[in-house]
Amino acid sequence: MKLLQFALAGILTGALAATACAFLRLGEPSPIEIAGYCFGLKATSTSACQTIDGALYLFPGMVFGVVFGPLLLWKRLTAAAAAAYAAAATIANALAVFVCVSLQHPLDDLLPFDNPILNLALSGAIAGAIGGGMLGFVHARLDPRARWKTPLAVAAGLGLLTPIVIMGDDPAGLYAFYIIWQGGYAAALALSRPDGLNVPKA
Repeated sequence: MKLLQFALAGILTGALAATACAFLRLGEPSPIEIAGYCFGLKATSTSACQTIDGALYLFPGMVFGVVFGPLLLWKRLTAAAAAAYAAAATIANALAVFVCVSLQHPLDDLLPFDNPILNLALSGAIAGAIGGGMLGFVHARLDPRARWKTPLAVAAGLGLLTPIVIMGDDPAGLYAFYIIWQGGYAAALALSRPDGLNVPKA
């Protein structure tokens, strides 16, 4: 039951995060170029180095952290711990998005074939492992009963679904990805505690 509760909460935060990303555009941050080499997205028409809208760096982690900080630390909650988890979720998501975007051009050059979907899936898996592992580690530091390896593994697997973002009509892919990702990661958090989570009864 706790697994289902957390998964449903994750689905809700995923929908809220996708809504924020779809309608609260922040503009693209500056891309990183080193010696003329693009760590980001290469525009096919102009070959310009690009990134993605800043909303994707900010809102998904922030929404998830604000909701799940209190849930994960229920009955052990302090304002500082909840704020720390929300901040960690925001930073972990921003880092994951940065890694995913930054790997696009390097992976395209490294892979022996041209497959943008596979490229995005691989970069999503790496980024998911980094961001999900970081947040899982912070959770484990805040609650010693939690294990961080389960969220890391699940986040990496869910990262393989990143190509969903660019499939279908915009913003349908965005909603599908974040609903699946945050629902799945939330379920992993429920599984990360061998003694179960102290979730309040409705």
